[in-house]
Amino acid sequence: MGPKTFFFSVAACLCFTMLWFIYQARVASRNSQDPLGGISLERYYGVAFLDSVGSNHDENGLLGSMDFVDTEGKQRSIADYIGKKNLLIVFTRGFSGRICPYCTTQTSRLISNYGQFVERDTEVLLVFPGSTDQLPQFKKAGLLVAGEESVPFPILLDRDLQAVEQLQIQAQLAKPSTFILNKKGEVVLSHVGSTPQQRPSIKALLNLLDGMETPSN
Repeated sequence: MGPKTFFFSVAACLCFTMLWFIYQARVASRNSQDPLGGISLERYYGVAFLDSVGSNHDENGLLGSMDFVDTEGKQRSIADYIGKKNLLIVFTRGFSGRICPYCTTQTSRLISNYGQFVERDTEVLLVFPGSTDQLPQFKKAGLLVAGEESVPFPILLDRDLQAVEQLQIQAQLAKPSTFILNKKGEVVLSHVGSTPQQRPSIKALLNLLDGMETPSN
């Protein structure tokens, strides 16, 4: 390879590299302004989850001892809720640079129907496996689909996927997983989806809560 050929090859590589970085910067800027990534709301509204679900995963009694961090940096412990509230703990798939339409839809429906969980003395905890830097974008997308101004329940960060690994629900980040604990801390539902769309519907969750026995005092 002659000097001129070598020079032009290097110059071409530098040009392609520069164009790639410019493209990535534009994508990042566009995603920060449009958390849905240009996907129409109709796609989100059309997502259907499971109206009938059962436990299909053994969490090995680990949930009750787990700690997370909320969006304000405060530690939240599952144990703090035991004896006070039923718990609906939802693990999203996390966020790796793209918005998951199933996670966003699930989040929006939990926001819109939160009052029904409150009526059943149940707190919703949404667990986000991933980076704190990407949490605001995920939160904004859920609000946009739900048409709300704020999230009425805690969004928690699973730092370095610690809980995901302990529960053995790893995927690209995590498999969509849903757990219901009664006030005694007993696991009523432990469901892990094998595909992104395999998640309990709001109807299924409310039916399970309605069918729980009330703990005796």
